[in-house]
Amino acid sequence: MLLIESERGVIPASFSIRFSPSAKLIVVVRRFVQSFYARVLEDTEMSSQLALATHELLENAVKYGTTNDAVLGVSVAAAAEGRDGYDVDVSIRNSASAENLAEAKRVIDALGACDDTFAFYQEQILIASERERGSGLGLVRIAAEAGMRLALDIVDDELEIRASAHYTPDLS
Repeated sequence: MLLIESERGVIPASFSIRFSPSAKLIVVVRRFVQSFYARVLEDTEMSSQLALATHELLENAVKYGTTNDAVLGVSVAAAAEGRDGYDVDVSIRNSASAENLAEAKRVIDALGACDDTFAFYQEQILIASERERGSGLGLVRIAAEAGMRLALDIVDDELEIRASAHYTPDLS
């Protein structure tokens, strides 16, 4: 983990964890990442939102992964030149069935095409209430509640979902 002291704390910072997806680990990792975000960003609300996003990605790895191997990556970096603040990226990579890959792609494409993420989230909540299995809300929740953009890639025959956001700290 690379840590550099700044006036606001320790920035930039990143880590990657390879693990066997387990429901028991979700809570442990969520506590760790929330502490990590709180220390790095020094913002309780933003830390909670990022921990929520990370939690949802971890849950997806546990619920929909097809192997006992996943990689979680978290990065906080100085924003691109000319912008204040930080860019935050969270990713999860694991194997997924063709059906789950197609569903993740459908949701991420729909999010990218919608004008109002929160309204889309509300619509999806209604649809989920009629499903017999799984809510399908995790990725939509990341976009609506944590304000993150989502992307999907195939890396070495594995599904990688990335959530990213720009964060400008309140210096007052």
